[in-house]
Amino acid sequence: MIAYGNLASFPGELETVINPTTYTLNAGLTELGGTTEDGVTLTRTAEVGEGISVDQRLANLRKGDPEDWSMMAEMTFLETDTAKIAVLWQTPTPETVSGSVVTQKKLSFGAPATFTERQLYIIQEDPSTSRLRVFAFRKAVPQTDSGMNIQSNEASGAPTKFEFRQDTTQAEHHGPFGFQFEETL
Repeated sequence: MIAYGNLASFPGELETVINPTTYTLNAGLTELGGTTEDGVTLTRTAEVGEGISVDQRLANLRKGDPEDWSMMAEMTFLETDTAKIAVLWQTPTPETVSGSVVTQKKLSFGAPATFTERQLYIIQEDPSTSRLRVFAFRKAVPQTDSGMNIQSNEASGAPTKFEFRQDTTQAEHHGPFGFQFEETL
C-alpha cells in the first residue's frame, strides 16, 4: 500500500504512519492504493567526483567521494480513480458535475507551474510473519513523465515515478531522504 500526506512532524516510529494492529492509516494520511505484482523499485544513486588526478598517469587514482545523492521509486498503481490521478499527475482536485443523466467526477489535465512536495509512505506486510515495514520519505514529487494504459479487458494501471528530494535541514543521521521502519518480534 502507498500513502501520502504531510504530517505535522515527520514520523519517528512505524505507529505514526499506520496502526500495526488494525492496519489503519493515521489521520493526515491518504491511501493511494496498491501496486501491481511487480511492487515498488527503490533506486539510490551517488554522483561521484573525478577523484585524484596524478600528473604521471593518464587516469585518476580512484573515483572521487560522493558529491550528491538521489533517490527514486517506480511503481504501477492499480487504483486509478480521478482523486488518485490528480495526486499522481499534479492536477487540480476533481470536481463533481451533475450531468444530464448521471453525476460524475471531472478531472482537468492542467500544467502546474510548481510541484507539490508530499511525504510518501510505502507500506509492506511480510506475508509469512504479518510484520509491517514502512519506508517513509520526507519530500516526494511525482515525475512529469507519466502514462496510463487504458484497456477494456483489465484495470488501467498508472505507471508512476517519484523523485525523493533531500531535506537539507536534516543531518545525515536524521535521514534527509527519510527512514525505513520495520516491525520486529
